[in-house]
Amino acid sequence: MLEAFRSTGGTAPGEALGPLLQAHRPGHAVDLARLLGTGQLFAFPWRAGLWVPMFQFDAADLSPRAGAQRVRAELPPQWTGWALASWFAAANDRLDGRRAVDVIDLDLAAVIRAAQGQPPAGEAPRTAARPMRELAASV
Repeated sequence: MLEAFRSTGGTAPGEALGPLLQAHRPGHAVDLARLLGTGQLFAFPWRAGLWVPMFQFDAADLSPRAGAQRVRAELPPQWTGWALASWFAAANDRLDGRRAVDVIDLDLAAVIRAAQGQPPAGEAPRTAARPMRELAASV
């Protein structure tokens, strides 16, 4: 999974990202736990840590990116961090076989439409089952 996000900023461990957010956004009430808890960001657990895909942040000031939040809002709210990460990292038929994480900056509307076509909450993401196993095996 870590490799899947490398070309779009990679991932960061939560314990390192929290202080980094504070340092880059002085004067703002930036709390990683709050951003995760309100659904502005998602993260996935791996090797006793929490990892945050960095495509969710603006590279200039580490503010949460509105486009990533809009897509996340269209996906089933009960999906776990792994399911969300898998959906963004997997080839998606609705995006002509491209990965949402690679397309989000090029065609946000297409990624939103792809997210709207996902199965109801409680079901696994259709496009992520096979790649998820492959990605998990590679980390």
